[in-house]
Amino acid sequence: MDPRSGATSVIAVGQVAGKVWSLCWEYYSAAGDAKPDIDRLMDCTLALQNLLQHVRDLAKDPGAAKLIVSKELIESTAWELEREFRSLQKVLEPGGGQDIPKSCLEWPLQKEDVEKIIQLLERHKTTLITAMNCDQMYEADYYL
Repeated sequence: MDPRSGATSVIAVGQVAGKVWSLCWEYYSAAGDAKPDIDRLMDCTLALQNLLQHVRDLAKDPGAAKLIVSKELIESTAWELEREFRSLQKVLEPGGGQDIPKSCLEWPLQKEDVEKIIQLLERHKTTLITAMNCDQMYEADYYL
């Protein structure tokens, strides 16, 4: 994996995921019945951020050149995740980026929408984990 391209795409996803997490937090105090949905979305986003940190660290490692199996998969998944998080960010940004009092915020997602988003994010998380494991298995088989 080219450390610059892999790390750069993963960093971009981490940044936009952080913004989505922050937006969720803004809604949390005024969320009422939506708090469980916001909690789940925030937990899923945080788990992905942590995984992306590991992927970024892996991409910066001197042994990253050996990551022949996962390179393309990680980069394409990072691109898709960035697109998904940017789309979610647009939905969550209150008033088109204008300052709105927190007491006036209304959670813009229905329970079903949150469930679909979480399923999508979990699928991407599974893909990243699988990609990282593929290289480990490939490396182990190579030396056997």
